[in-house]
Amino acid sequence: MANYTNMVKSNHDRSEAMLNLSLTTISEMVEDGEKVTVAELVRRTGFSRDYFYKNKDVHEALTNAITLQIGKVFINRKEESLLKATRRENELLKLKIISLEKNIETLTAELEKKSSSEFDLVNNL
Repeated sequence: MANYTNMVKSNHDRSEAMLNLSLTTISEMVEDGEKVTVAELVRRTGFSRDYFYKNKDVHEALTNAITLQIGKVFINRKEESLLKATRRENELLKLKIISLEKNIETLTAELEKKSSSEFDLVNNL
């Protein structure tokens, strides 16, 4: 009988830990402004999709979080970091373009000087 009691207690403790982890993950995602989806919760917690639908407390928290997020536009973290990197690269390329344009102006001015000096040499002959 003691083994049965220990097994029940162990299962209860494990269920509580799973519940706490699920609810914590959902609230963290809401606070961080991330889109709450079952797929993302499965990835973060390692629990089955079925768990999020069958557990009443977790399903209620999930439904509330999704309801709060209706109409919001979300950007994936990977997309956001890629967007930042692309913007930074664009800034660097713009600076390089400005530098190259200045270089073109300088070289054009030098070429005009050389051309005019060569023209003067030809006229002097």
